[in-house]
Amino acid sequence: MALPKRKLQSIEEFITRFPSATEVMIDGTERPIQRPKEHQKQKNHYSGKKKCHTRKHLIMTDSDKRVLLLSKAREGKVHGHSAVR
Repeated sequence: MALPKRKLQSIEEFITRFPSATEVMIDGTERPIQRPKEHQKQKNHYSGKKKCHTRKHLIMTDSDKRVLLLSKAREGKVHGHSAVR
């Protein structure tokens, strides 16, 4: 058992870390959170897609459904590829 990687710098690093992963799937998920009290935090965490305040993660799994990479949680307002940074 191993914890998923949080950050990779290159494709080469991914191949070195996960040599048996020939197919991968990348997907995102939004988890609802309690509405922040501070107005600016409310704006940053509000997801127009889910119509609530959320945190986002990107997940990379292999064909055996093992989680290889789990991004840091980002504000619900962040879109798509920006969530990886």
